[in-house]
Amino acid sequence: MNVVGIIAEYNPFHQGHAYQIRTLKEICHADYTVIAMSGNFVQRGAPALMEKYSRAKMALRCGADLVLELPTLFATASAELFARGGVSLLDSTGIVTHLGFGAEMDDIHLLSKIATILREQPSSYRNSLQKALKCGCSFPAARTKALLDYCFESEWSTTVSSENFSTVCMESGQDLSEILSAPNNILAMESGQNLSAILSAPNNILAIEYLKSLAELSSKIIPVPILRTGSAYHDAEIGKKFCSAFAIRNLIRQNLSNEHDFNCQNTLRTALESSMPKEACEILLNYSHPFLYEDDFSTLLHYELTTEDPAQLAAWGDSSKDLAHRLLKEREQFTTWNEFCQYMKTKNITYTRLSRLFTHILLHIAKEDYQKFQLPSYLRVLGFQASAAPLLAALKKHSNLPIVTRPANISQILSKEQQKLFAWDLRATDLYRVALASKGDVSLKNDFRQQILRL
Repeated sequence: MNVVGIIAEYNPFHQGHAYQIRTLKEICHADYTVIAMSGNFVQRGAPALMEKYSRAKMALRCGADLVLELPTLFATASAELFARGGVSLLDSTGIVTHLGFGAEMDDIHLLSKIATILREQPSSYRNSLQKALKCGCSFPAARTKALLDYCFESEWSTTVSSENFSTVCMESGQDLSEILSAPNNILAMESGQNLSAILSAPNNILAIEYLKSLAELSSKIIPVPILRTGSAYHDAEIGKKFCSAFAIRNLIRQNLSNEHDFNCQNTLRTALESSMPKEACEILLNYSHPFLYEDDFSTLLHYELTTEDPAQLAAWGDSSKDLAHRLLKEREQFTTWNEFCQYMKTKNITYTRLSRLFTHILLHIAKEDYQKFQLPSYLRVLGFQASAAPLLAALKKHSNLPIVTRPANISQILSKEQQKLFAWDLRATDLYRVALASKGDVSLKNDFRQQILRL
């Protein structure tokens, strides 16, 4: 049985996601598709536009067979920890044979070489990374510079192209096989000295992290990159064949002043119908709750920033002592979540890091929690297709983690430590419900009352 796994947010589900599922099923000759999906908060440090069960239903209506929730601790983490959590979750099922993911390039050979360097971290790479960080670069920028330095540190890497490589080797008297065995030389040639572009693409970053995690876990899952088509990750243009989830969220936010008044917005409705599969679009158009954005949590965040001391602020995930002191110094400038992120970001502190920190503050996720809980320790089922009964039977037989279908039973199936990890999922839903209540909606059920989806 071939089972393809996908790590996703579906925020919301669009035509590109449906294309990815279809294509991966064909390439992998997959019998089933398992999704590891973020819950009510996502990796960029923000609430999901729609609550998790509605997004899981979109996936199930559009080709997925089983949707598992990626625990909140990992769903709101950096790219490295997000990838590790997702890969580990799928690997722990014992049934996933392939990992499918989108990337701005589908050269698995080159992506794997980059992942190997980042995983093994040769001394010259580490030295260059620390030097760049000390110069004030953000971590993503410092990592790119360190990798470039490592790849082009030898005279061969900077002077030899793939076309004249053999000729130069013969003229120099050096051994061709020796030079070809050096990973930095190979990577330099194959990348066309375009590593900056490769590492600046969001999906490439995650693809590399997925490959790193597969290696670290010694997983037998086969990686299958799919070349991203259509809009870029942050492209706000709508109307393309495969527009981005960002474009859809942006379109709704800018044009829907009255929640769910789609019938009065024919242009908006038409744009959504062209950007999303019919089944997913119907779920969005009939969504019964207000859509949520970062600024809907501004009051809660402002209160936390006003009442916490430097030690508390420095302890949260993605924080530091220097950043905590700066937040306290500038907190009187706070107006909204988004505006404060824009105000506080610097050359070495990105908007996304700040937003993730703010999410961690509200969810009470500390840096030490990532040391304590390094991998997911349960499988939370959000929904499944009725036709996937053989898949569920195989999951129960081969998974090495407890399977949660009813939160009310967690005390019976999860250890005390596993329950602590699960508690963040519960807190995330409660926090999401608070923001909905502030917009006049109290209809969203908590996790104990929500029934698993069975389509």
